[in-house]
Amino acid sequence: MPKVNERPWAAPEGDEQLWVTSERLNRRTCPSESCGVVGRLFFREGVTVLEERDGWARITQTYDASCVGGRSEYVDTGNAACDDANGIIDGQFAEWVSIKYLSETRPPDPAADASGVEELVAGSDDFARYRTVFAEAAQSLIAQRRCTERNFRDMGGWVKSTSHSNQPVYFTYCGGATATNRLYLNADTGEVFR
Repeated sequence: MPKVNERPWAAPEGDEQLWVTSERLNRRTCPSESCGVVGRLFFREGVTVLEERDGWARITQTYDASCVGGRSEYVDTGNAACDDANGIIDGQFAEWVSIKYLSETRPPDPAADASGVEELVAGSDDFARYRTVFAEAAQSLIAQRRCTERNFRDMGGWVKSTSHSNQPVYFTYCGGATATNRLYLNADTGEVFR
């Protein structure tokens, strides 16, 4: 295993559990920013490092890339080519993340001191950044009787919308887990919409 100078922990003895320190950490098809993104890890999420290479950590074994027409169906954004340069070899790849966003110690839980309505939305994605907006929107929806405390308790709060990936838009369900019961919140403006 190559030594990495920017690594904030001692050399691992085999597999090692580490923790994500950024809000979102791209999972890539190979150890490079030019490789395709197949998903994200979130703040405080744990990963097992299987291999390190040049500032990158491999966090999965290789698996099928689901290549159709020379492109991987698993790639959400970026390079989807099923080729060696994208880390997809013989139709298989492993997931890689940047080591600089991993730590030996789990970051403190930003929801540890939550109470009242904040406690209802403490499981929200990006809670540390938008805790006040999330709590105010939940309180307003409960006061308007559009949602109940149980709705937020069951959902754990607000979930980052993948269909609005470039905007701070989150959703929750009130009154059932169907598309007609989904409410969106723009965390920058506080606007709630369907």
